[in-house]
Amino acid sequence: MRNLADVHHPRSVEEALALLAEGGGRARPLAGGTSLVFLADPKVQALVDLSRTGLNTISLSGGNLRLGAMATARQVARSRAVVEAGLAGLAEAAGAAGSRLLQNQITVGGNVVGVVPWADLPPMLLALGATCRVRGVSRTRDVAAAELFVRHPSKLIGSAEILTEVLVPRAPAEAGSAFVKFGRTAVDCALCDAAAYVELRGREICAVRIAVGALRPLPQRLKTAESALLGKEAGAAAFAVAARAGRDEAQIASDYRTTREYRRELAEVLVRRALEAAVARATGAVAGATARPQ
Repeated sequence: MRNLADVHHPRSVEEALALLAEGGGRARPLAGGTSLVFLADPKVQALVDLSRTGLNTISLSGGNLRLGAMATARQVARSRAVVEAGLAGLAEAAGAAGSRLLQNQITVGGNVVGVVPWADLPPMLLALGATCRVRGVSRTRDVAAAELFVRHPSKLIGSAEILTEVLVPRAPAEAGSAFVKFGRTAVDCALCDAAAYVELRGREICAVRIAVGALRPLPQRLKTAESALLGKEAGAAAFAVAARAGRDEAQIASDYRTTREYRRELAEVLVRRALEAAVARATGAVAGATARPQ
């Protein structure tokens, strides 16, 4: 950001939107700031800091968990509301987002809008069927996570718009979710991660969503793997078939960190483990994430 000249600190969403509109594409919203090092756009001359706009809340409202865009990964990982919503996988994904220092800085909105290949929250939000609320000066719109990640979110969210919150449906009875990540160390960027959400009717799988991340620039749903599970009895045999289908379906890129073939093997293993954990939670065999007092 060699041409950066101003940093604004608005005290409301309305003020932040006005500053972005005035910037005419030369101003960018600032959330956690952990990916600013990647921002090399010479047109950017101003940052609009969102930390004082009141977007850092987490609450249950009706059938949804509402995650403010400025809520940190650490807040999500420790939130009682996440546990009460039955979304253990979301707490796991937030708690896997790098070191403790990074978790205190990474925000929900920043992780979504500025998604990088190794971002932990986006695959879990895909699997949970989340919706992102985007606000501009004159309108507010809801965008499904499945639509938001077809291209990079920055292509869909305008320069004078802000993602203000993420809505995650509360899990019904006999539902479970899980997030599994593999990196070279406990706090390293993922080489692959997998997120699963499962609803059961007895032992029959009646709804399922599976997503993987860190395999290509954007997270992806594995719909062939999902189809292989629908109507099947939950168990090792079904999980193995779905994991193999996911392994073959996933779009995978190689980079300097590892090969495409290695990531494909990881995808199969992690999808199976995520499904096992999600079903265990749906049946009550394994408890969900435990929140600590905030």
